[in-house]
Amino acid sequence: MTLSISLLDDHERPFILVFPGGGYHHLAEKEGQPVVKWLHSIGYHAGVLYYPIGTIDHLSMVKELDEVFIQLRKHAKKWHITENKIGALGFSAGGHLAGLAGTKITNRANALLLCYPVITFTEPFRHAGSREHFLGNPKPSKHLVESYSIEHLIDEHTPPTFIWHTADDQSVPIQNTILLANSLARHNIPFEYHVFPSGKHGLGLAKEFPYVERWLSFAEIWLKNIFDQQKLFK
Repeated sequence: MTLSISLLDDHERPFILVFPGGGYHHLAEKEGQPVVKWLHSIGYHAGVLYYPIGTIDHLSMVKELDEVFIQLRKHAKKWHITENKIGALGFSAGGHLAGLAGTKITNRANALLLCYPVITFTEPFRHAGSREHFLGNPKPSKHLVESYSIEHLIDEHTPPTFIWHTADDQSVPIQNTILLANSLARHNIPFEYHVFPSGKHGLGLAKEFPYVERWLSFAEIWLKNIFDQQKLFK
């Protein structure tokens, strides 16, 4: 994994790590540095995680992901990062990996923002390409599938979560987000999710789709409540 950090300035601020999507086949450029620029515009340090794609060793992937968050906290003072305010923002398959950063690793993210995320590896709502690349097996066991399906990993230590999806997503079914929301609710984890009626998969910042682009303002308000303690919801 390669961690690219882009600091807004030399002031201590919360940090958001961006996970581009791409089905664990490639990394979508529009879900990387353009997202960092947006995060800078609303007052956060940010960076992109360039993670392995193609043939993946899932055990090593989780270990390396944990190490990334260890390093972010270890060097927080030097990098002007508020140590207990580190979020993970992921798109599609990157949303799956970001979800693991809030559930599967020891040094978890403090907040999750998941955009049209791959959540489940279970039938019938799995994204076939993401599952096969990540698990490296076209016919994985039920135990292995559930071990990396985020809805099965939610517990009382899962951080607050923001999710958005489009109802007619033809690549990653909306049921992924619904499964996650149901699991978060069962475990009393604070969450917010938005389902927009229409929009193709992989919209990123959705700048060309004004109705869906509203997710940016929703997420900005949510982040301020989570990290800036402005209690905007009360």
